[in-house]
Amino acid sequence: MKTHRISTTISQKHWELLKKHAEKYETQQKTLELALENLENNSRKIPELTPEEKYWMRLKRAKSAVIIEKNAFKFLIETTDVELLSELFSRDKTIEYTIELYFQKSLEECSLIEVIDGLVINLKITNWFDTVDYINNGDGYKLIMTHIFGFTFSKLIRTSIENMFKNYGVKADSIVSVKTIFIRISKN
Repeated sequence: MKTHRISTTISQKHWELLKKHAEKYETQQKTLELALENLENNSRKIPELTPEEKYWMRLKRAKSAVIIEKNAFKFLIETTDVELLSELFSRDKTIEYTIELYFQKSLEECSLIEVIDGLVINLKITNWFDTVDYINNGDGYKLIMTHIFGFTFSKLIRTSIENMFKNYGVKADSIVSVKTIFIRISKN
């Protein structure tokens, strides 16, 4: 085995630690080698946060999310004044805000694919949807969402997303049903 000689200085605190552990592991060399191996092994064990987890961290700091049980949310949606809630979403630009919060830049600075990716991540982390996905179909994108909250919810989400894309400057049109929302988004 090839070995290398090193020479360095360390603080008094770390010198004491090295002496203490060198007694346990017999030599300074073994102690340093073990410490380096542990650093290497532990750095591999710390997984990178997913985009959703990173966004949850931002939402927590922004204090802009409230947790509510799914059946209670369904009841609120079924009994709400959808026109008034839709107006609130439009006025407050709720979807735009969540995308801007995710990317840390204005909606206008985002590319279309960033807007769609930001929207998808936001929709996924709300747990409002059973599935959220999109496909690139050449001349545009098709966003597909499924949920259990009924036709009222489909209309609310459709209107909110279409308004967001209109404000962004692209055309989006939708087909909704009781459990499904399809949104076609033009690339230009």
